[in-house]
Amino acid sequence: MKLSTIEKGIKLIELLSRNPKGLPLMDISKTMGINKSSIHHMLQTYLAHEYVVQDPETKKYSLGFKFLQISSSILEGIDIRDIAKNHLIQLHENCHEIVQLYILKNKKLICIDKIGIPREGLSISSYVGWSTELHPAASGKILMSELSLNEILDIYPDKSLQVYGKNTITDFDELIEEVELVQKEGYAIDDEEYYEGVRCVAAPIRAGGKIVASVSITGPIFTMTMKKITQKLVFLVTMTAEKLSNEMVNIHL
Repeated sequence: MKLSTIEKGIKLIELLSRNPKGLPLMDISKTMGINKSSIHHMLQTYLAHEYVVQDPETKKYSLGFKFLQISSSILEGIDIRDIAKNHLIQLHENCHEIVQLYILKNKKLICIDKIGIPREGLSISSYVGWSTELHPAASGKILMSELSLNEILDIYPDKSLQVYGKNTITDFDELIEEVELVQKEGYAIDDEEYYEGVRCVAAPIRAGGKIVASVSITGPIFTMTMKKITQKLVFLVTMTAEKLSNEMVNIHL
């Protein structure tokens, strides 16, 4: 099926969103299966309107801040951020790691708030408005934990799971088992599944009896040991999620 110009543009934006460090023209062309001339023309249009930027040294293209401006205006209408803000700040002060708030929209995990910055030497690309796949992330597992098998298959129709970190779950049946365990335990752990050297623990926020968001703690493996996660951080993140859930009675996402 021949893609329209708009569809090509959408796929280009989605490709760059999955590669926050940028991509050279040749890689974009090969990945999309579109000739360099057409890709270059689209990129120049985006550049002119600040939707894309190009690194003058590496010549790589990445998304521009215009998208952040747009996403910020959309996120302004999501009440949960206002309700969660103080709780996220308190959680950050208690754990001294990055704290994030996520929702599930359009089959993607979307970060709608973030407190804290990565420790020195830690590379984490998430930001407010950032989106990614669900399966490699603790918050993603949380947001899938009460979905039916058919709903999960709707997200992964071909059961294909992209590799992110060294421990990413790539077998669909294993993912289903993991999600069932998450539902039973009430929290999820990402043990170097998204980023090498990084762990994350997350818990569900509920409203109206269903999971509407997830709160998570993310940090390096040398400060977020499995012992610390099980003995301290699981308690902190689940308590924060419970407090938020108690305030979410009237929220509608």
